[in-house]
Amino acid sequence: MKMSKQFKYQHRLQQIIFYILLLVVIIGIAVLSNRYSFESDWTANQRHTLSSATNELLKALDSPVTIEVFISPGHQYQAAAESLLKRYQQYSQQLTVTFIDPVTQPQRVRELNIQQQAEIVVSGQQGQQHVFDLSEQSLSNAIIKVSRSNLPRLIFITGHGERDIVGDAAFDMAQWRNQLTITGFDMQTLTMAESMQNISPDDNAVLVIASSKQPWPKSDITQLEDYLQQGGNLLWLSEPETDIGLKAISEQLNLNFVPGTLIDPNAGKLGLEDPRFVIVTDYANHPVTAATSSVTLMPNAHAMQLSATESDWQVTQLMQSQSDSWSELGDMSSANLDTLSFDEELDIPGPLMLSVLMEKTISATKKQRVAVFGDGDFVSNLYLGTAANLELAMALVNWLVADDDSIQIPVIKTRDNQLILSDQQSLLIGLGFLIVLPLSLLIIGLSLGWIRKRR
Repeated sequence: MKMSKQFKYQHRLQQIIFYILLLVVIIGIAVLSNRYSFESDWTANQRHTLSSATNELLKALDSPVTIEVFISPGHQYQAAAESLLKRYQQYSQQLTVTFIDPVTQPQRVRELNIQQQAEIVVSGQQGQQHVFDLSEQSLSNAIIKVSRSNLPRLIFITGHGERDIVGDAAFDMAQWRNQLTITGFDMQTLTMAESMQNISPDDNAVLVIASSKQPWPKSDITQLEDYLQQGGNLLWLSEPETDIGLKAISEQLNLNFVPGTLIDPNAGKLGLEDPRFVIVTDYANHPVTAATSSVTLMPNAHAMQLSATESDWQVTQLMQSQSDSWSELGDMSSANLDTLSFDEELDIPGPLMLSVLMEKTISATKKQRVAVFGDGDFVSNLYLGTAANLELAMALVNWLVADDDSIQIPVIKTRDNQLILSDQQSLLIGLGFLIVLPLSLLIIGLSLGWIRKRR
């Protein structure tokens, strides 16, 4: 085919225009990619994306925070550290990130007592925090602690057989204390008299009654009544069948404790043999439970009821037991727990209230908050890590100190994709590969050969 000069000219002109437009598009994409960035996390649980809680934390930072990462160039964790901190810097101009080679700056290593590669030191107006693992939870909690202008205080009352916040026994609360310390709470253990000398209702503080076992003296009860009357915050972890003489306090809060111990026949669904483990799935619509991602477990709990007396408290019935639960009033000391059943004439049917939150406006800038739980075991060393107990406990204290924006940063875990096979399933798969599959291929081959011969 012979082409005319005009056609050749038009063809060359089209080529020139195409290459010019292609060059313009390439330059435009380069400029846009340099100015703007777009990322999409397609992982199953968004583990390469910061949580909304961390995003809000970073956007709300109003004071400078310095992050020093001590890691040698080329270390296996360097890429992970750079990727994590890059995501943090995208949301805040208050962050200053520096990577330090421990070999070339040994003096700085000694000053900060650096113990390992990839250790992170976060510095702010409230001091320094060391982070030893490259996780969003640890780093965000460190930023919260060093950037808080006023550390909230939790004062754990002692002197009546309460749980020990530094003890390692199953009944104690050392693990919860560690989590609270990381998140930025100042904690003290004081008697009631010492507490009244070190706290005022205007402080950003909460009194904690952690499962008292012994009766309170009249003087301590009077001081607690005055503290609540003046607008102080309180977290009360109560226990079943424990008479500690605080009826005056429950009456002041318009509460009545239900006698007996809660029994939940649904405990067996989670593999629990003891029906005194109450599985909580029914939550009120509240910021505390909004931060709780799944069910919570309340071991050996008792219920409570609101009295009919009118009050100026804004009340939220936070958690309830399931409808087929009940409060057991019979003697369980010698009974077989597996054979417990509801007695219509004696026991109290569910659903029953397990916890309540109360709020009252004291002034334009002050709100009084009180939380009462019919169980303290859910924050003990033994059960804190069970289900969503830790999430509930952390969200609860943040609400009590009116720090609603500081939500426990979720732990982002890689989904468990491991396939677990029984012995019979493994045997069937093995026989399939060793015998069935080769035999099938052999039969198919012989069949094809026989068909071709017949043709």
